[in-house]
Amino acid sequence: MTYKRKRPEADNATRLAAPKRSRHTASPDLLSPLSDELLVRILSFLPLPDLLNTAPVSKRFYDISGDSQIWKRLYYSRFVLPRALRIPGFRDGSARDGKLYYSSHKALWADGRRGGWVDIPNDEMEKRSRNWKMQYKLRHNWSKGKCAVEELHLGHESGLPDITQSHKMLVKASEGIAVTADVATGLRAWDLKTKQLLAQISLGEADSDAVPSCITVDDQKQLRNNAMEIALGFIDGSFGVWELDIRKRRIVQRYRHEKSSNGELVGIAFSYPYLLTATKSVLISIYTFDGPSKTDHPVSLESDNQIEQCSTDGTKKVSIEDQPSSGYPIPRTRGRLEKGVNLQPPYLLTSLKSHTSRAPLALSIRRTAGGIVASIAYTFSTLQGWSLGIQDLHLRPSNSRSKPTPEITTTRLAYTLPVRTIPPHIPSPPTSPSGDIPPSSTSEQTSDSLDGPINLCYTHPYLLATLPDNTLILHLCTSNASSLSISPGIRLWGHTSGISDAEITARGKAVSVSGRGEEIRVWELEGRAHGRSVEVRPTTKPIIDEDNADDAISSNTATIQWDDRRNWVGFDDEMVIVLKESKGRESLMVYDFT
Repeated sequence: MTYKRKRPEADNATRLAAPKRSRHTASPDLLSPLSDELLVRILSFLPLPDLLNTAPVSKRFYDISGDSQIWKRLYYSRFVLPRALRIPGFRDGSARDGKLYYSSHKALWADGRRGGWVDIPNDEMEKRSRNWKMQYKLRHNWSKGKCAVEELHLGHESGLPDITQSHKMLVKASEGIAVTADVATGLRAWDLKTKQLLAQISLGEADSDAVPSCITVDDQKQLRNNAMEIALGFIDGSFGVWELDIRKRRIVQRYRHEKSSNGELVGIAFSYPYLLTATKSVLISIYTFDGPSKTDHPVSLESDNQIEQCSTDGTKKVSIEDQPSSGYPIPRTRGRLEKGVNLQPPYLLTSLKSHTSRAPLALSIRRTAGGIVASIAYTFSTLQGWSLGIQDLHLRPSNSRSKPTPEITTTRLAYTLPVRTIPPHIPSPPTSPSGDIPPSSTSEQTSDSLDGPINLCYTHPYLLATLPDNTLILHLCTSNASSLSISPGIRLWGHTSGISDAEITARGKAVSVSGRGEEIRVWELEGRAHGRSVEVRPTTKPIIDEDNADDAISSNTATIQWDDRRNWVGFDDEMVIVLKESKGRESLMVYDFT
């Protein structure tokens, strides 16, 4: 029997040390040894689709692909640079001295977190915690109309059968807080993120005299102070001021004025200490809460001043004249005032009366480097149709002890060219489906129903008018120390049904909603003449009912009801809020773009 020769131990050691030949040729990993700083620099040159594809590779690449340095660069190139290129002289470099700095309105939500598109950080720690990927996603969702929608029921239908048209819900939204007011439930504040009721206070007895007709909030007061000033106007001519304390979750009444014989208030603007009101008969009143004390002698204004606006094409004259009375109103208040927060009775600076202007009106108060500007946008009829007008009142605080009240330094008027009355047969716009209107339906419409806008929104420098033919008209207002002018209007097409409300910001961002159906459009109007819009396409979330949560679970699938009405729209940096009315019940539709 033959035996095999054993291998030497040296041969076995050499055999074991020899590497095995791989079946697949693997490329060397050149990225893993690199530092995070180098990987961030490399990924910053990738297009957006390739950058998103690197996130699922590993946890390390997921964290690096979401670095704020990368998304800040993408945010700048897509959303900031196109706006900067519209600055005169920016392309050739004459308007650029070093780096370009950009900012936006700073937002602070009710839960203390910071929001908004681009809010400048206060310290280095806040700068590092900025989530630019979330900011980019927010702006991207706005540009595509992508959002999630939730319905927040405000309460059951009212048990007041006598109040029909006057019993309506008023809504105002600002920085994640929605404020609602009506005669049945009073004044309430809602956190739109948590969908929780923050505070509530009664407005008085449930009678017709306490029905609110207009609402506004003081946008100048930052929510970082955990407070919000709210002003309400009523159909009996009275008005009041309330303060919302977000931290303590309560609403305190600061001032309530007695009813007036001037009639129902249809517009109100408030920026402490100034309050601007408008009645249904177009009586404009300007108040200040920083007037002289009650022991001082009221300062009277000249009563023979008359500001006239005459058009050169033979149209009617629009005159706004000062009322002879000025000083304190009747210093009586209604309701309980808490010690330490109540305001003294406001001092009436002046009143303006117009005999040719008519609704709709839009009031605003803004702060400039030279003082305060109170603006009134109004409608008036002409021989050729109708026109829009704006009057600016420039206020300046007084430094004299002899006259402690603010003084009106100057007033300026501007108006648009007349718009011809729409004929009974309304032609369809080129971008909308064409169709013939039955003669029987159009013949019943009166000339007044189509003569002029149905709603006005003025946020300097933009004046947006809603027309009854499913369109909008945008005007740009230019104001300086010596002049005020209004540019020709730009017609905005896009809606396929009647528009109930529209709102615009100082950045040129607008949102409009149709009265029927669920058509909501977002407009980016800054520096653009084409006026294109994006239709909001939401995904439905479960309905949240504060009064009955069990019934809300069975209503998760929202169906479009043609009888439902959308009466109001408002928005901030992260969401759009629409007031919906369905079978006597009112609710807030919250469209969240985050």
